[in-house]
Amino acid sequence: MSDVLVITAHPDDEVFVSGTICLCAEKGFRITLVCTTDGEGGSRDLLFDKSNLPLEEIRRRELTLSAWVLGASEVCFLSQADIATPDAAGEGSWDQPNLISTLGRIIRQCDPKLILTHGLVGGYGHPAHRLVHSCVMTAAREISFAGSIFSFCGQVEGAFFSWHFDQPSDVLVDARAFLQRRAASLSYHQTQVAYFVQPCFPRTVRKFASALFGFAFVFTVAGRKRVPIATPTRFFRKFPVEGLVLQKAPNGGRLHFFLEHYLNDHRVQIDH
Repeated sequence: MSDVLVITAHPDDEVFVSGTICLCAEKGFRITLVCTTDGEGGSRDLLFDKSNLPLEEIRRRELTLSAWVLGASEVCFLSQADIATPDAAGEGSWDQPNLISTLGRIIRQCDPKLILTHGLVGGYGHPAHRLVHSCVMTAAREISFAGSIFSFCGQVEGAFFSWHFDQPSDVLVDARAFLQRRAASLSYHQTQVAYFVQPCFPRTVRKFASALFGFAFVFTVAGRKRVPIATPTRFFRKFPVEGLVLQKAPNGGRLHFFLEHYLNDHRVQIDH
């Protein structure tokens, strides 16, 4: 049993909704994090210490530690293949009917009040994110899930990093109170953290020109991706607000999760 179910595509995707997870944990809600893949499709290049462990085992441990510091009580891995095009037809793609069935079973067993998952656009268009969204929505519909479903990576006014290009937010969570826990969570992802906090070093003439353009226009979306942040703490200081999009309201005309539990919380701005 869980009050909140967080369903992501990869280890480290919970970073996008870490403040909201902390908010729910603070109020005593039981939280389970379900990760569709083990992250074996990532890179070992960012590992400080070259380990003999398989990459998927390292990333599973990273997510377990991240979830622990955020306040989640359980982590579950579904071990779908971490591939570039999971929605492609043929061998090697995700078994969507099986995944939908598995998600439906998990949702039914956990019986959460709230599901947090990827949005329709996948935040920044990642195909695995989009597919997880589709499978979660289908599973919830097939089992007649009665609670609220929100996606993360909603639009936040003034935010200029890539994932704010999703749908308009219905709920904004001011996560500044959880800065240290969010930073610690990201720090546990040793294989991924540099993607968030370090600049992209160009390896071709074209990318070098793009980097120069980025440094010249550091306040643009494109430029922002080329500017080093240095630490997880500074990263989250630049992105203090998380946007959530209502994907499914509760059955029976009931108030959605945040209207019911956070209406008078000054850290939560709700678009009625």
